[in-house]
Amino acid sequence: MSKLVTRRCAYCNGTGRVDVGEFAPDYRTCPICQGNKEVRVPSDYRPCGVCGGSGKKNIGDYVKHIVPCTNCKGTGWAPPPPAYR
Repeated sequence: MSKLVTRRCAYCNGTGRVDVGEFAPDYRTCPICQGNKEVRVPSDYRPCGVCGGSGKKNIGDYVKHIVPCTNCKGTGWAPPPPAYR
């Protein structure tokens, strides 16, 4: 098992706050890092391949609606792909 390391929170881009407003800015504490601006992840984790390391997924059709990536849970960091033999 790898040790934990501190990384910048990708969901809030290290600010500790996110804009949850659909039509006007409405900033709230980041739900991923709880406002700490950083997350703890295993040292072997790499930028998430599903969200490109952004920690975000747009599920809106007409209006942008951002939710945490289901693969990395919003941290932007995910386990490396399995090694093929």
